[in-house]
Amino acid sequence: MKSNSILSLNNFKCTKGIFSNVMNSEIVYDFSHLYRKNRLAGTASELSPEIASTLGAILGEYLGGEEAVVVSARDFRKDTRMISRAFNAGLISVGTTVFELHACSLPVLQFAIRRFSAHAGVHFAAAHRSPEKINVRMFDQTGVELPFSEIFAKEKIQNKKIKRATPDKIADILSVQQANDLYRAAISSALGMDVLREQNFSIVMDCALGPVAEIFPNVLAELGFNILTLNSYKPEGIPESLPSPNSLSILSRTVVAAKADLGIAFDPSGSRVLYIDENGKIIESYIIATILTEHKMIGRDKGLVILTDTLWTLENWLKENNISVKYSHDTPGEISRSMQFNRAIFGANEQGNYIHPTISNESEPFASTLLLLSAFARNEKHRYISSFVEEKDIIEKTLIEETTYSLFSNAEYLFKKLYEADNEYKTINTLHGVKIIEENNSWCHIQTTIVPNKVAIKICAKDKDVRTKLMEKTIQLVESIDNEHSDSVQFL
Repeated sequence: MKSNSILSLNNFKCTKGIFSNVMNSEIVYDFSHLYRKNRLAGTASELSPEIASTLGAILGEYLGGEEAVVVSARDFRKDTRMISRAFNAGLISVGTTVFELHACSLPVLQFAIRRFSAHAGVHFAAAHRSPEKINVRMFDQTGVELPFSEIFAKEKIQNKKIKRATPDKIADILSVQQANDLYRAAISSALGMDVLREQNFSIVMDCALGPVAEIFPNVLAELGFNILTLNSYKPEGIPESLPSPNSLSILSRTVVAAKADLGIAFDPSGSRVLYIDENGKIIESYIIATILTEHKMIGRDKGLVILTDTLWTLENWLKENNISVKYSHDTPGEISRSMQFNRAIFGANEQGNYIHPTISNESEPFASTLLLLSAFARNEKHRYISSFVEEKDIIEKTLIEETTYSLFSNAEYLFKKLYEADNEYKTINTLHGVKIIEENNSWCHIQTTIVPNKVAIKICAKDKDVRTKLMEKTIQLVESIDNEHSDSVQFL
């Protein structure tokens, strides 16, 4: 091979700028193009088996190489399976043992980290709003998520030399086939669900084409519930991002048609959850947080919860119930770390994450669902979820203004553009929409409705003039994206 060839081992250079080795110089790693919301994410081509293997090796060394054990899981898709296998190969190449759970939801991974006394866990699943991308989420030995910058920031790894294990020290990948069964037994015994066995609830569940389908319907069926599942098969190719405006519309109408008590929509990883009452109406996350907080306070005179600052609207209710609150940023692992430090009893954000520290240090939607139904079952005043939920809707109506907007284009395009747009304000993916946080505790929430091409716009601010201006601004934003998309479709 010629010394000046681009394939020469002494003159290797990656055109993507990920790593290079020019004339025997130090390897320089740069994974900044895989940075997304302080997580590691990219398409199967952007990650690639070669890059995924390198990332796995860097994580393995960060954990201690031959001394470490990592639990690995993924969703059903072929691209996540390919990238997870390459990542696991990188781990064992530095001597780190891998317990492979195969297709498992994130709560099961969280359980397995503790069950096997692992040093870390890693989960691969489709990214919501960007189905072509894979979210790679990493957790420490306590189950708290590690942000991208903790391990892969350029300044930490740019001159790193990966120390591969000698052939006799290359670790094993151990297949764990019973992870779902172990978790199912543990969650049922831990929560003591006898009160639910007498209820005979009817539940419609959208499994988002993810491994939720292999566990949670069974958990509820064992309690004697009637279960109807949607999107509970293994997908081919790259399916649409779920939950979507269309899938939520179908779920809503199915709940009403089946006369079910509750509808549940998960994201592909099974880490986030959205609830729908028996009338097909989406239950806002702050109401779920209120119900779960109240449930946690049974037998307590006082307590402390950790919430994201967007949930400031609960502050008065918390004070009235002798509950202290500390606000946290919503970056990966931040709520959980704050909960550990402050010994909080509960944590929540507006993305469908509800954290119960006695069960898991990260979001536990399965436990949240069981606790929600348990709280409802113990409340004899209410026959329907909707009336129970309405009682917990404690936000002052004078703070809110609402309207609807009919789209020419499709709602999923609108939400993706809103979420990925570069602007001065923080955007939150609420599973059924996008919330944009403005200044002075004001926000606008653009969310799906039962009609797929119609969105609801909800504005919250203490000052009426601020609400009026923000509503006008939000409608203009929605119109501009809608017109841009409809114009491009007509042009084609």
